[in-house]
Amino acid sequence: MKTAIVTGATGFIGHWLLKELVENDVFVYAICRRNSSRLSRLANLPNIEIIELDMEDIAQLPGYCSQADTFYHLAWEGGREDFLAQIKNIHCAALALQTAKTIGVKHFIMTGSQAEYGICFDRVDENHITNPITAYGVCKLSAYWTLKVLAEQISVLFTWVRIFSVYGNDDSNNKLLISYLVDCLQQNKEPGLTECGQLWDFLYAKDAANALYLLGIKEKTGVYNLASGESRILKDFLVEARDLLNPDIKLNFGTNGNCTQGALNVNVDKIKMATGWAPKTSFREGILKFKKSHAL
Repeated sequence: MKTAIVTGATGFIGHWLLKELVENDVFVYAICRRNSSRLSRLANLPNIEIIELDMEDIAQLPGYCSQADTFYHLAWEGGREDFLAQIKNIHCAALALQTAKTIGVKHFIMTGSQAEYGICFDRVDENHITNPITAYGVCKLSAYWTLKVLAEQISVLFTWVRIFSVYGNDDSNNKLLISYLVDCLQQNKEPGLTECGQLWDFLYAKDAANALYLLGIKEKTGVYNLASGESRILKDFLVEARDLLNPDIKLNFGTNGNCTQGALNVNVDKIKMATGWAPKTSFREGILKFKKSHAL
């Protein structure tokens, strides 16, 4: 893989993937929304070309880019329960795949979500039943089936990566649990939390990006779960982070409603066997790296 296209390049996972590709000498066409407020994230990155193009206009991409080996489609918009906004993403994803074919891309990789499985308490591998309960999960799963069939019809290699709980800096304005916790700890505030008694799995963003890169260079197709594969009680993770960053702060478990997300107990044997990938960053190391970057 010498050249790649990445949509959603200024997003959380997209930005980490962009950096991973560049570090591995892959030239990247970074597709961003017109007038994106997050373009500054791409400043000073070498070996990229920024293309400002809304996803509804992705069919215009051949006018900017005439060749690429791999197309990573990470762009996705809309509130989690906004069905009308979510459904538009399915259409844009199909347009992106057809455009990839026009350009001559051989391999199309798209990110799905743990939300496709719904609420689970057992161990989840790629054969686990899918039972989404949100507009986001329903439309991600619908996009998977739409693109799977379309890719077969137009003869493009297709990979679908179901991402679980990833953390790291640049996580879209403090929407993720670890970012919220680190902000509170750095500001000497007591976070409000659920009981946090369920199993959970955290994967550092650079490790997630490395897995996506390896799927691209090895041209692996099919569905893959992406998580660390090592689950612990969620409360234990948060206490460890607190003890590392600000041990004097009280964690207010059980003061912020009840958890309705189920558990994260993920089997990642498939992606490990297919690519040789394994997470390199322990939770402790990731939290300390996150603290350093989060404070900048």
